[in-house]
Amino acid sequence: MPTGEQMGICERDLSPAYVDGELDADLTLLFEDHLEGCAHCRAELQAHRLFVCELDAAMTDSVEIPVPADFSKMVAARATSDMRGVRTHPEHRKALGICLALALAGFALIGATARDAIFAIGKQVVATATGIGGFLSTIVYDAGAAVAVVFGVVSRKLIVESGSLVPLVVLLVVAVLILSRLISNYHRTGATE
Repeated sequence: MPTGEQMGICERDLSPAYVDGELDADLTLLFEDHLEGCAHCRAELQAHRLFVCELDAAMTDSVEIPVPADFSKMVAARATSDMRGVRTHPEHRKALGICLALALAGFALIGATARDAIFAIGKQVVATATGIGGFLSTIVYDAGAAVAVVFGVVSRKLIVESGSLVPLVVLLVVAVLILSRLISNYHRTGATE
């Protein structure tokens, strides 16, 4: 009946080390004792010895095998194109899911950055439009105030200091003529449209 130590020899697969002479003396004796009672290990040892003999014969023959000039390119092309069946359908789905998750995360990060940039641009446009509107309203207010001041000075000089109503009447007639001209132009453009 084999001992526990001899049963462990089958599991350790010592045939390659035995053939290469790498076992120490005690382990070599133990392995040889084990071979007498184990047909499986004897078959493994015989197969390994046959393999070593064939390898030696192949390495000592000086027969050169012709290799095409672009052999490495053909092997690389075949390796990259012949990947069918290497991955299973669930692995493809998992890889696709990971790629989609990474793409969504990338788009979310880009979107967050773009959102901040769009809001910054929007704030800048609103601030610019508010500034322009304030500037235009200031111009209109200042122009109206200037006209009122000029009109007040001119009317005071013409009416109050001259003491006659003639300039006032002339000014009123000119204003009525300008107003009637504007009204007629407005009706003509409304009629043609």
